[in-house]
Amino acid sequence: MKKKIYIANTSGLGNRLESLVLASMIEDRFGHQIYLDWPEADCLQIAGTRVGAIPFWERPWSEKIRDFDAARLDTLGAVRIINLRGTYGPRELQRRYVLPTAKRLRPHPRIGHAIRDTFASRQGRPVVAVHIRQGDFVVAGDSYDATSTRHPAPPLWWYEHVMETWVRLFPDVFFALGYSGDAGALARLKERFDIVTFPKVFNYRTLSPGHVSAGHPVVDMFGLACCTTLIATPTSNFSHWACNLLGPRSRCVLPPARMQCDTAAFGIADLRGCVMLDWRDAAESGRGVTIISADRDIPPPSPAVTDWL
Repeated sequence: MKKKIYIANTSGLGNRLESLVLASMIEDRFGHQIYLDWPEADCLQIAGTRVGAIPFWERPWSEKIRDFDAARLDTLGAVRIINLRGTYGPRELQRRYVLPTAKRLRPHPRIGHAIRDTFASRQGRPVVAVHIRQGDFVVAGDSYDATSTRHPAPPLWWYEHVMETWVRLFPDVFFALGYSGDAGALARLKERFDIVTFPKVFNYRTLSPGHVSAGHPVVDMFGLACCTTLIATPTSNFSHWACNLLGPRSRCVLPPARMQCDTAAFGIADLRGCVMLDWRDAAESGRGVTIISADRDIPPPSPAVTDWL
C-alpha cells in the first residue's frame, strides 16, 4: 500500500493551507502522496497533489494526526495512511516549508483575470489591502485584547482609524477589501472610503456560518496578496497567507496586543516566510511589530502587483 496523506474540508482555507505545509514536510521526508478533498478544487491548483477523500477500504489503516513535534514527526514514516488535521509542527523545520508550499499554489486563470480587472478599475493608483475577519471570530468592543480569546478580532473602529491615517497621508489611496461575517457591518467603511471588493468568479459553499462572505476565499486571498501593505486580522490564517506567504513581499498592519478605543494605535511588521506560531506571537506579544508613533514612519502604499498570478 502506498503512503498517503489526506486533508479534508474540516476548516477554513487558511487552516487547511497550514495543514498542507505540514503535509509537504512529511511528503519530503517519507514520500507520502498528498490528496486533497477541498471545495476549491475547481479554482485552485496545487502542484504535486491529487484530488480525493479517504476511500472506505483505507480507513482501517488510517491514523488521524493533529499538531505534532519533531519527535512525533520522526514516527510518521511508519503511518501508511495519514488523516491530517494539524496546523502546528516543529517551528524551525516548518519555516523551511512555508514559502515552497506557497509557490505550489496557482489560482485558475479566470481568477487572475478578475483580480487584474478589479485593480485596473482604479487605473494604477496605490492600494492598501484590508482583511476583516468576523463571523466566528470574537469582535472586540471599546477594549481590544489579543489574548482574551483564541480568535479575537479588532473592532471596526480600529480599521477605520488605520484607513483614515493612510487617506490623510496618501489621498490617492484606495482599499481592496476581503472579509467574512455580516457585510452590513461594513457599510460605514464603504461610505467613508474608496473600497473595491473582488468578484466571486466561482460558486462557493462555505463550511460554516462563521465563514460566510459575499466573496470567494481563493479570489480574496490572492487579490489581497497582490498588495504590498495589508491591514490584517491578528491570528487569522487567512491574513497570514495573504500577507506573509503569497505574492510580493508585504507589510502587515496590526494593532497592539492591548488597546482602547480612545487610544487607537497600530504597528507595522515584515514577517515574510513566518509560520502560524510566529504570526500568533506577533499578535499576542508584539514580537516583530513596530508600533508607529510618527507619520514619517508610515510606509507609502504602491500599486497592486499582479504579474505573479
